[in-house]
Amino acid sequence: MSVLNRRSFRYPIAFLLFACLCVAGFFAGYRTGFSSGYSSGRAKYQSEEPYPVVYQVGDLIRATRDAGVSPDTPLDFSTLMRVTQSMVFPAEWEQLGGNCSMASFPSLELLVIDATSGVHARTKELFEDMDSLKPAIAEKEQERLQLKRMQQEQTSKALEPVSKRLGETLVPIDGDVKITGKWDVNIVTPDGKPATNQYTFIDQETFEAESSDPFFKSGKQWFSVSDGAMVAIGAGFHAAMNSDDALILVPTNDPTTYLRLTRTNN
Repeated sequence: MSVLNRRSFRYPIAFLLFACLCVAGFFAGYRTGFSSGYSSGRAKYQSEEPYPVVYQVGDLIRATRDAGVSPDTPLDFSTLMRVTQSMVFPAEWEQLGGNCSMASFPSLELLVIDATSGVHARTKELFEDMDSLKPAIAEKEQERLQLKRMQQEQTSKALEPVSKRLGETLVPIDGDVKITGKWDVNIVTPDGKPATNQYTFIDQETFEAESSDPFFKSGKQWFSVSDGAMVAIGAGFHAAMNSDDALILVPTNDPTTYLRLTRTNN
């Protein structure tokens, strides 16, 4: 009876030792294989030389630019190149010390990228993703243009009373209009005396106001410009230009009055 007990006890111990050896062998092989594979892959990555691939990107650029752009306008390759360099392994490009580079050939609508296989694979994925978004981009652009047309119609309607009063055609300004410089506004003070306010637009966000009116509070002010509109001195204005390039500002809360700003002669 005792011999049977010892024998039945000895077999499970042998089985456990065998299982432990199998597990230890598995992990030892895994560590060795992983280390070897990682080193091999890294060495291949580091030793791989860039090679050129030609990408036809004309249709992609057309589909992702503003719908209002004339078909004759040259394609903007620089934007696509910047997007690619910022989204596809930025450290691999020559601007940041890498070995990859790209060049555009506008006449052929080509982009030639000299890069490693990993960069090429990711670049291809990026262009495919952008291509799949073309319908959505086109739809959003149409919505933007429709909204812009509605805003222009509303602005033109708001400018109509002043336009008739002046006998002039007023054209709403664009949001990117450059108005830096000095502008004069002739006003009449509350006591009936003529005066001139001068507005110096320092940049696209700041202007400084001065006046011959001794009661006028001078100083720098913040302003903002968008299509057909301007916000300044805590008030909103419909903004337009006339045929003499004078800037006409019509308060949104009183469309029957206006300010005429003319550029200073000097």
